[in-house]
Amino acid sequence: MAAATAVATELDWVRAEYWEVDEEREVIERAGGWSQAEAGHEAVSFRRGEGLPGAVWARGAELWISTAIGLPVHGEHQVAGVLTFLTGTEVPRDDDVLTVLHDIAAQVGRFVERRRAEDLTLALAAARRDLNRVVQNVNDCIWTVEIMPDAHVRPVFITPGATGVFGGETHGADEQTERIHPDDLDAFAGFRDQMTAGRAGEIECRVIGVDGRIRWVWTRGMPRIEDGHLYVDGISTNVTERRELADQREQQMRRLEELDRMKDELVAVVSHELRNPIAIIAAYTESLLEEPELAWRPELAVIERTSAHLVHLVEDLLDLARLENGHTAIDPRPLRPERLLRQAVQEHQRNADARPVTLVAEIGALPVVPGDAARLRQVLDNLLSNAIKYTPAGGTVTVTAGATDTTVVVAVTDTGIGIPAEQYAQLFTRFFRASTATDRKIKGTGLGLAVTKAIVEAHGGTIAAEPGPGGGTRFTVTLPR
Repeated sequence: MAAATAVATELDWVRAEYWEVDEEREVIERAGGWSQAEAGHEAVSFRRGEGLPGAVWARGAELWISTAIGLPVHGEHQVAGVLTFLTGTEVPRDDDVLTVLHDIAAQVGRFVERRRAEDLTLALAAARRDLNRVVQNVNDCIWTVEIMPDAHVRPVFITPGATGVFGGETHGADEQTERIHPDDLDAFAGFRDQMTAGRAGEIECRVIGVDGRIRWVWTRGMPRIEDGHLYVDGISTNVTERRELADQREQQMRRLEELDRMKDELVAVVSHELRNPIAIIAAYTESLLEEPELAWRPELAVIERTSAHLVHLVEDLLDLARLENGHTAIDPRPLRPERLLRQAVQEHQRNADARPVTLVAEIGALPVVPGDAARLRQVLDNLLSNAIKYTPAGGTVTVTAGATDTTVVVAVTDTGIGIPAEQYAQLFTRFFRASTATDRKIKGTGLGLAVTKAIVEAHGGTIAAEPGPGGGTRFTVTLPR
């Protein structure tokens, strides 16, 4: 402002001011000035087109009126500010004076641009220092490359974190590309083509490190166009530990699956081998019990009951193994479910009377459904025998059945001992028994519901358990029509 002040003083003008443009706020503000009067001037701002500074800003050219002159101060690409002079009296336009004033405005423009460049340089240096402080504490490799028109990759920026990712210091994008594991080159070529096409993407591949170790590296790239050049900003992270853990988990899962398969095969083989000896024991026991004057009849009766229990257990084990391995085919044929239900209820009536437990059947007309009668009867027998077994004397077991447009729904509800809420999720697991049953020393194998679920699902249906409305438990079987 010294030159402007000197001109104003020489010409006996009353004021010289510099106004600076604030593009973000879209205003022009008084940045400094000189006045004949010693009193200061309050900072004032105008919008584009308002007042003398705003008018010169909008025009981009000088404006000489009778008592005031305004000249634009040009930056590199636009008006950076405005010089204004107040003459105090009417002064006619003078081209020589304008030439001097334009020279002063040009000097101010160069000063403003130099100051802005210095400020920008300082800001960039501060930003780089901040970035370096951050990336020095990051194990990831943050990078920027330029993809040239000939597909050559020029490194622009890479953080020190490359050592943790690539096993040592790398000297360029080409070197990093050369370290891609041979088995992953095709996948990496696809990733690179994606970047060249300007599409963001990511890849997880193996890299042969500077230290010779093979690492898994996850990389994400974000292409951008700047001044006609294609740049890619990216991050690369060493995920070797995660991949190794994932591989270990997968191997463990395969081992567990193999052990599970071997266990199922063992159960099936052992069960099959047990079937014949148990059948022989049961047959001889039954034959001996037919002798009218047998001294050890009570002992044989115990053997008979135990043999029957073992036969039931072996059959459950074989059924479960065959159903889960898909070795037992369901033979679905058209059947009337209400007939099957009434037969099952009728045959379980004797057990219910022996408890005594009231057995109620609410079964209406039902549509014909495809099903394996023997297997579905097994489902009903399991549900009814459990309901009666776990319902104390005086309780009730209710069988209901109905139909929707697409399904037949059968429910067996008891008022028995119930099941703890947290144990419902395990109810259909092999060998699981609810604590309410084990605490009361009620015998069972924990296989019946697992077999029941396998049979229902083999029919394309579902089975669910929930607390009964009056205590106890409700089992609901849904079968497709």
